Amino acid sequence: MPKVELTDRFCQTAKPTRGLQAEFFDTVVKGLSLLASAGGAKTFYLNYTRPTDGKRARMKIGRYGEGDPKLTLGKAREKAREGRGGIGEGQDPLVEKRALAASQTVADLIDNYVSRHASTKRSGDEIARRLRKNVSDVIGDIKLADLHRRDLTRCIDAVKDRGAHVEANRIFEDMRAMVRWARGRGDLDENLVEGMRRPTETAERDRVLSAGEIKTMWAAIPDADMRESTRRILRLCLVTAQRVGEVAGIVRSELDLERSLWTIPAARAKNKREHAVPLSDMAVAIIREQIAAVDALDERKDRTPTPFIFPGPGSRASVTGASIPKAVKREEVVKRGVATIMGIAPWTPHDLRRSAATHMEEIGISPFIIGHVLNHVSATKASITSRVYARYDYAKEKREALDLWAARLVGILAQQQTAKVIGMHGVRR
Repeated sequence: MPKVELTDRFCQTAKPTRGLQAEFFDTVVKGLSLLASAGGAKTFYLNYTRPTDGKRARMKIGRYGEGDPKLTLGKAREKAREGRGGIGEGQDPLVEKRALAASQTVADLIDNYVSRHASTKRSGDEIARRLRKNVSDVIGDIKLADLHRRDLTRCIDAVKDRGAHVEANRIFEDMRAMVRWARGRGDLDENLVEGMRRPTETAERDRVLSAGEIKTMWAAIPDADMRESTRRILRLCLVTAQRVGEVAGIVRSELDLERSLWTIPAARAKNKREHAVPLSDMAVAIIREQIAAVDALDERKDRTPTPFIFPGPGSRASVTGASIPKAVKREEVVKRGVATIMGIAPWTPHDLRRSAATHMEEIGISPFIIGHVLNHVSATKASITSRVYARYDYAKEKREALDLWAARLVGILAQQQTAKVIGMHGVRR
């Protein structure tokens, strides 16, 4: 029973010198131990004497470096101190843990996970919606102590049976993250998703709208059964080549229309890096139309002007990015077994972003500059040099690229066979 002052470095490298396991007891917090296995697993335990009968007992705290957030040595010590504090008051931490698990349901776990963790993520609202609809409504009343892998599988199968294969994959990812989080906290003793595979292998989309399809789709948007703000979001996705969630979530403070600039803050950007988007005249016109409509609505309702460019119901938040693909999907029409959306083969808002990037490359814009327009990690964080030392923001080149794309788009919509555009000579490669 070796005693050592546990450190993070020791925990990372601990392994049995002989046999399959070795347990190391911390000299800082009494009763805390780290059990290291030959397979590389390291698990924290609280060892104590039961206040009821004086017998020795041990309670699993969790695996080192696992969970979300990850279980660190500091957190393990904190949990061990909490447990020992209860022992001094006559409580048995193992009994308390089992009683909590016996009383908590899957619905309780989901509510806890959403409020304590998922809500801090950019897609928190969507994660909460998926878990409550597809998990809580199916197995929400099951006690955590009785939860089994087959219960999780039942949730996924129900989604797959609806034909929603992409949604099934997302539910799997949501449940996997939640289970890991719960295990790291000690709410669950086992990783129930370990060894489970993604329910559906989906091929990466490569849908690109041709010039003719863009013209047809754009002409059909005014007649689509959707809000005018949704129509403007779709147009902006194509004009700016930005992500639908980032477009839908624009707030006034991000815009400088006098300079024709939209700055997406790091908190809203997918790669967590602030992204400056130069706005073409076409993009500015769409945004000004939307602002005027929102201001008029706020004035009619005699309410404080909303900061959101595309407000949702009640103007308390912006519309969600997930609502836009759904609005597009509702436009799908199937005739004689052939599906179309707004007169062309089925497409999604993200396909508009990919289409813009493809057409920009076709008119001679460097793929490297397109990567900066798209705010792709491969372009903006490709190396230690670009992350730390290279601070040039390619603002001039991005503006030229988006202006050229707007000119090309105007040509497409005007039914010109070819749009007269100027190639980007001298762009940094």
